[in-house]
Amino acid sequence: MLKNLPLKIILKLTEIFNHVLKFRHFPNCWKTARVLPILKPGKDPTHPVSYRPISLLPTLSKLGEKLILNRYLTHVRKLKLPIPQQFGFTPQLSKTHQLLRVAEHINEGKNSNLATAAIFLHIAKTYDKVWMDGLIHKLISYKFPHYIIEIIQSYLTNRHFTVLVKNSDSTPRKLQAGVPQGGILAPIIFVLCMKDIPQVRNIMISLYADDTAILSQGKTPEKAIVPLQNYLKNLEVWLVRWKIKLNVDKTEAILFNKKNDDWPKVKIYGTPIEWKKEVKYLGVVLDKQLNFRAHTSLIKEKYNKAFRAQYSLICRNSCLNLNNKVLIYLAYLRPILTYASPIWACTARSNLRSIQVLENKTLRM
Repeated sequence: MLKNLPLKIILKLTEIFNHVLKFRHFPNCWKTARVLPILKPGKDPTHPVSYRPISLLPTLSKLGEKLILNRYLTHVRKLKLPIPQQFGFTPQLSKTHQLLRVAEHINEGKNSNLATAAIFLHIAKTYDKVWMDGLIHKLISYKFPHYIIEIIQSYLTNRHFTVLVKNSDSTPRKLQAGVPQGGILAPIIFVLCMKDIPQVRNIMISLYADDTAILSQGKTPEKAIVPLQNYLKNLEVWLVRWKIKLNVDKTEAILFNKKNDDWPKVKIYGTPIEWKKEVKYLGVVLDKQLNFRAHTSLIKEKYNKAFRAQYSLICRNSCLNLNNKVLIYLAYLRPILTYASPIWACTARSNLRSIQVLENKTLRM
């Protein structure tokens, strides 16, 4: 849209963006977000926590963020950020790559007769509760240029939001903490918060933005659990220092081991975490035996739900032509079947056949 503006306006916008960089100041009129609350499926509409806030920012704000981001990334590459364990918002890396890394680590342990203990942390209100002063401190400690630090500080501070309720906007409220959602720059900056997460030689850390998995291996389950518990004690200190809050109730642990004995539980802040038979990480269900039977069941459930929603558009009686039906299938249905397939494609043939049946049923329509 901006490209189609008259040349005179484009030149004026260019002048504005140059002044943003020159004076290291992000305009206040670009720092007010309009929040659209979307009710989460199956949640009570009378509770505010049941809504997912969708934050809409001005178009010029996003363009300004893009200019800042280009300069930020130039220095990030020089400083070798983010850490190798962080795959979120990193070029040429995806959730599938991180899942492959985790699955291969577990399988290598199984092949060497090692038990693997893993805990999957849930950070509460990831972007909403980022400690801004701590973030600026990290930018300074990593020796970012002063002009980048100052403009990011201007971008993060003095921000406001309004909430759209029944076609009416609320009065503006000031943001006291956190990075702005809906922007281009905020998720990249958040990755910096995880840069100095504690690292120990025999502990594997798996990060995708805020989705954190910690794995430990040992010849016996006890020998895998002990170093994991020791690491969690160090992690608790780091979390408190940087004011990062864990949602302990949503944190899960699993022991990849054939035996189902009652092993000692790991604790976070004194709260024991139950050993699960299966956990969900980055959209894939990991079970104790890593046979992915539970995950293929989840795929079938999600596919059937999506298929029913699109049935009227792709059925034989639909007025859409074949090309449009194929487009709906490729864009909406097939990604459900193929997401992270390099990880779970090693599952039993019976599980794969059940997936193939779904695709065949759709293609015969």
